Amino acid sequence: MYRYFSVFTLLSVLLCSTTAAASLSLVDATQRVLAKNPQTALSNALEEAAAGRTVQAGVLPNPELSYVLEDFSGDTRRSTGDATTTFTLSQRFSLPGKRSARQAVAEDEQALTALDSQSQRLRLIRLTRERYIDAVAAEEQLDIADQRLGLAKQTHDSVSARVSAGKVSPIELSRATVAMRGAERALRLQSQSRLLAQRRLAALWGEAELTESLNDALVLPQLLIEPNEPSDKTPILKQADIRVQKEQAAMRLAQAERVPDFTLSAGMKRDAGTRDESLLVGVSVPIPLFNRNQGAVLTAKANVVAAEADRTLINQQWRTQRDQLETQRTASYQEAEQLRDNVLRVAREAAEATQEGYSAGKFSLLDLLDAQRSLIDSQSQYLAARLTFHQSDAALNELLGFATFAGSTL
Repeated sequence: MYRYFSVFTLLSVLLCSTTAAASLSLVDATQRVLAKNPQTALSNALEEAAAGRTVQAGVLPNPELSYVLEDFSGDTRRSTGDATTTFTLSQRFSLPGKRSARQAVAEDEQALTALDSQSQRLRLIRLTRERYIDAVAAEEQLDIADQRLGLAKQTHDSVSARVSAGKVSPIELSRATVAMRGAERALRLQSQSRLLAQRRLAALWGEAELTESLNDALVLPQLLIEPNEPSDKTPILKQADIRVQKEQAAMRLAQAERVPDFTLSAGMKRDAGTRDESLLVGVSVPIPLFNRNQGAVLTAKANVVAAEADRTLINQQWRTQRDQLETQRTASYQEAEQLRDNVLRVAREAAEATQEGYSAGKFSLLDLLDAQRSLIDSQSQYLAARLTFHQSDAALNELLGFATFAGSTL
C-alpha cells in the first residue's frame, strides 16, 4: 500500500512540475528574450568594438627603423660589406592636445554605444511586453468569440423551438442561422489570430511556435499611479548630450590637426672610403602651405551646431511623446474603468433579460440579436481599453528609461 502511495506521489509531483514548466509568465518571457535575442549579442559585440577603438586612440605611433646601403657594386666595385651604411631610428610626435582629443572622441563614442545598448535592452523589454499582452488579448478575444458562438447557438435553439411551435416565422430561423454561421467564422478567424500572436512572441527568442501557456492576464490596476520622473536622464537624452560632447571633442581635434606632426630621427653613418663613423640627427616637419585642415575645422564646427540643435529637438520630442503617452495611458484606464463598472454589467443583464423575454414572446429576434451584439461589443471594447493601457504603459516605461514590467524590475 505504501509503495502505491509513493508511486502516486511521485507521479503527482512530476505532473505538477510539468504543468508549471508549461506555463510562461511575462517575467520569464522577458528574461528569455534578453538572453536569446540576437540584439543582445549584437549590442555586446558593438560595446567591445567601441572599447577597442578607445584603447587604440590612446596608442602612440610606432618608431621606424631604416637601413641604407650606398656606394657598392657598379663602378665602385665594392661589396656590400665595404659600402657606406646608414642606420636611422625615427619617431613621430604630436603637439599636446591631439592625443587627448582623439581619446575624448573615442570615449564619447564608447559611451554612446553603451547607451545604445541600454536603449536596445529597453526596446526588447517593451517589445516583449507588447507581444505578450497581444497574445494574452488574443486568447481573451477568442473566449469572447466562443461566448458569441454559444449565445448564437442558444438563440438558434430558441428560435427553432418557437418556429416548431408555430409562434414565429421560419424567416427568423434563417436569421438566427446566419448569426450562428457568422459567429463560427469569427471564432475560426480569432483562433488564427491567437496563433499568429503566439508565434510573434516566440519569434523574439528564435522559436517558431509557443509551446507554453501564458499565465499572466490583462489585469487593470486598482489605482492609476502616475510614473515618477526619472532621477537621471533617460538613455535617449543622455545620448543627445554625449553627441554634443563628441562633436566638441572632434572640433578640438580638427583644430589641433592644423599643426602637423613632426618626426625626430637619430642614427649613425659609416663612410665606405674612410671607414669613419658619424652620428645623424634630424627633424622633419611638413609645411602647412596648402592643407591647413581648414575644411575639417569647418565641418567640425557645423557638426557641433547640428548636434546642439538635434539635442534641443530630441528634448522637445521626448517631452511631447511623454505627454501623449501619459494622456493615452490615463484615458484608456478611465475608459476601461467606465466599461467595467457601468457598461459590462448593464449589457450582460440586458442580454440575459432579452433572452428570457424572447423565449416568453416579449421581444423580437432583432431585439435579442441587438442585445447580444451589445454585450459582445462591450466586452471587446473593455479588452481593447485594457490592451491600450498596457501598451501605453510599456511605451512610457521605455521612454522614461524604466526597465519594468508587471511590477517587477530586471
